[in-house]
Amino acid sequence: MNRERRQFYSTFLLLILAASLTLAYIVLRPFVDILIIGVVLATLFQPVHRKIAGLCGGRATPAALLTTVLIFSCLIIPVFVFLGALLAQGVQSVNALQAKLATLDFNALFSHEAVAPYLGWIQDHLPFLNIKKLALQADLLSLSKNAGQILLNSGTTIIGNVFVLTMNFVILIFVLFFLIRDGEAMLGYARYLLPLSTNQENRIFRQLDDVAKSVILGAFVIALAQGAAGGLGLFIVGIPPFFWGCMMGFASLIPVVGTAIIWLPVSIYLILTGQWQWGVFLIGWGAVVVSSIDSIIRPILMQNRSKMSTFWVFLSIIGGIKFFGALGILYGPLVLGFAMVMLSLYGEDYRHVLEERNVISAPTSDAAPPKA
Repeated sequence: MNRERRQFYSTFLLLILAASLTLAYIVLRPFVDILIIGVVLATLFQPVHRKIAGLCGGRATPAALLTTVLIFSCLIIPVFVFLGALLAQGVQSVNALQAKLATLDFNALFSHEAVAPYLGWIQDHLPFLNIKKLALQADLLSLSKNAGQILLNSGTTIIGNVFVLTMNFVILIFVLFFLIRDGEAMLGYARYLLPLSTNQENRIFRQLDDVAKSVILGAFVIALAQGAAGGLGLFIVGIPPFFWGCMMGFASLIPVVGTAIIWLPVSIYLILTGQWQWGVFLIGWGAVVVSSIDSIIRPILMQNRSKMSTFWVFLSIIGGIKFFGALGILYGPLVLGFAMVMLSLYGEDYRHVLEERNVISAPTSDAAPPKA
């Protein structure tokens, strides 16, 4: 009877716990994104906070306040200013591109002496691909109009949600302050509640920390560096650098092709329009300067970081964006990194079962195929 009462008590307690956690999630659901961003920022700036705390004589509240002010002064406010300028420059750049496409004579371009031999080669070797009959002008105009509409809609949404953005901004300041000040105590309590060994807990938290830092340091910093270098090259050849440099930074997240998806078409356009010197220069700049940034900076930033390959990082970012929106750039790698470390822990804890199954399922000598 005592055992039955104990079992009933445990079941009842777990049901109440599940119900309370569900209700808590419903209450906190509007702030989940803010909480995750706050956790990531607090983790990234933890070394800075320790130094500030040392300067403040170990006083937690003043140190957390100074760290929060530093984060918003050096990171978040510039990001808001940058996004506003990017939208404005994007609309202007897309409008200028539409005007250029509307006045560009593709027939005259295809008849140019520098282009005609290549079109002739394509016609001889790929007869099914008749470039002159393709509606390139109409398709490019439609694509540019769609891009412009997306930028306009994004700007309208941001302007229309000024109040919501301001409230989220204030909430993020509040959340970030307490996470910086009390983060270690919160993490200690989470460790106490987890029914895992200390080694397993350390591996889970270390993996999540490494993935978050890898995404921000490995992806964002490299994107920033490649976007800046690409923008400088575009500025030299006379192309508006800010918007297209930013697009080059976003394109750096794409494996294999990367920033070439921006600078290569621009180079070809310059060559076809008679500016072949600038076109060749931009090809060399993109291939040597911009593309080499990834191979130089990434090993420095990724030392002792997450072991996730570029393939998995790319897929997790794209899948995260499709499911979570813009924040999927961070959420996707975090989810996949957590799944990978859990698979590793599963493989270690159930190694004896997996090895026994593999031994049993291995073919015997009698069942082995005869030798030729």
